[in-house]
Amino acid sequence: MKKIIYVLGIVILVILATIFYMNTSSINEEREVIIDINKLAEDIKNQKMFDDTLEIIEKDIAITNYNFNNETIQDLVSYVSTGATAEEILVIEAKDKNSIKAIEEKITERIKERKEAFASYLPNEVYKLENPVLIIKDKYIILCICNNSQNMSEYIEKYLKTV
Repeated sequence: MKKIIYVLGIVILVILATIFYMNTSSINEEREVIIDINKLAEDIKNQKMFDDTLEIIEKDIAITNYNFNNETIQDLVSYVSTGATAEEILVIEAKDKNSIKAIEEKITERIKERKEAFASYLPNEVYKLENPVLIIKDKYIILCICNNSQNMSEYIEKYLKTV
């Protein structure tokens, strides 16, 4: 009887270990995230966190504004303000995850340049550039320069959890 209980205990332990292994390995598997960048950019624009009216610009203009390498960008959507504010939205799908660092560096350079420019002619807008929302999710980069970066960051993070 003791031998049967011992064998049964070992079988149960093996089964539990297998179940545990299967659950943790599936958690660690990366699933590809797919984001509709047009929808996300429009949803961000429709939030009540902007002083200015934002208008969509052509992809080529955004690539030029940021001095991006066309080889690293799969697609992007960009909304910019009228120039009366520093507000802007940029949602990028990189060609691959390896391109993310180079794209992020170009975004950081552009923000720095804009801070310097706004400091001289619209200094009240500089705080927006000092607190940009910059979120990276897999091969996507989301930049938002707005009034309330904390609330916008929370909104985008919540949005990304649904995809």
